[in-house]
Amino acid sequence: MPELKPFKGIRYSSSAELKDLVCPPYDVISPDEQALLHERHPNNAVRLELARPDEGAEKYRNAADAFREWTAQGVLTHDDSPSLYIYRQDFTSADGTRHRVAGVIGALELEPFGDDSGVLPHEKTMAGPKQDRLDLMRALRMNVSPIYAIYRGAGGLAPFIDGLENRPPEARVADDAGVLHRMWVITAPAEVEMLTDAIRPGPLVIADGHHRYETALAYHQELGDAEGDHSTIMCLCVDADVEGLVVLPYNRAVRSGAAPSEVTARLRDTFGARSLDGTPHEDALQSSAADHPLVFVTENDSLLVEVSDADVVAAVGDRHPAWRALDVVALHQAVLPKLVPEGVDDLSFSKDPDAIRKLVSEGWTFGALLRAISAAQIVDVAGSGERMPQKASYFWPKALTGLVFHSLGKEEPS
Repeated sequence: MPELKPFKGIRYSSSAELKDLVCPPYDVISPDEQALLHERHPNNAVRLELARPDEGAEKYRNAADAFREWTAQGVLTHDDSPSLYIYRQDFTSADGTRHRVAGVIGALELEPFGDDSGVLPHEKTMAGPKQDRLDLMRALRMNVSPIYAIYRGAGGLAPFIDGLENRPPEARVADDAGVLHRMWVITAPAEVEMLTDAIRPGPLVIADGHHRYETALAYHQELGDAEGDHSTIMCLCVDADVEGLVVLPYNRAVRSGAAPSEVTARLRDTFGARSLDGTPHEDALQSSAADHPLVFVTENDSLLVEVSDADVVAAVGDRHPAWRALDVVALHQAVLPKLVPEGVDDLSFSKDPDAIRKLVSEGWTFGALLRAISAAQIVDVAGSGERMPQKASYFWPKALTGLVFHSLGKEEPS
């Protein structure tokens, strides 16, 4: 069963400046946004979360130096008591619907993934990001940003979270996208116990943060019996049964040795693709009756490919239906091996279809645009024991980096 514990958080001392101090998690910060965040404020959390690439191998040391300086100068302060943190986001989605996503941030006990684990993955990971996060964790001895997990809680915490409207939050900031972020610090023993009891039945399914979770496991094993809180990771736990979770599709741009003209010919000849002829790709995906409609962006066209469940079964065998039901699985297992037998040299991911189209115009071989999946599908896949391809889901809005940090050791970074 998952164990979520209170911890003594580290927070910015100036709540008035929070808008200029917080940042998104590392894996969704573009190079342009990274530069803007570095310029926005000398104490912006991006300096801990994602140092400039031109800093080279020194970037991890520089992050540790910045954290030590901010602590010494009083920019950051430590909470006096072990606490849990209620984090709430209020926002409007693209279709005009108002949403609330709220959950509990605490220190989650690490467990290896397995049949009996209370923490389940749903995506595969890549080696590069894990090495980067491990090097940063070694330098900082801290969780800079929380991972994000969902669970089926039947709304048990909703009354308590609703009641917090009567308490002033310790942190309140509206981000550049208009999302209102608020955080309350919970220290009362009875409330802490109530919150941890609500999370304990689990399981928790990692929505965002697979690389950070696997990195934390590796770091914990590396330190062994050394003192500190390195057997835990800072985690935001959200009840998928009642919160207004928005999961956006994670589109792909593909770089391959195949010629773009050859890819277009294969889409038409092998997969029966048809041109959208100006139809918005969202409309084409939603109106298709196929099990797995996919839109491919080529150098001169956008084409719809319709894949059946039988096509997926032919490629992978009779795997779990929850996994087979995913369009991203159909793409990676049933389409790409035939479309580019030369192999995939590189992948770029974005929730923004226009960003994928731009990459194709700049020389990437083709793009693939997908439908969104639901939080329920993610829970079902995780429970089946299968894992989606990497970057299969994009939870929005992201949990901010900088509202609270979690120390993993008793000493300051060196």
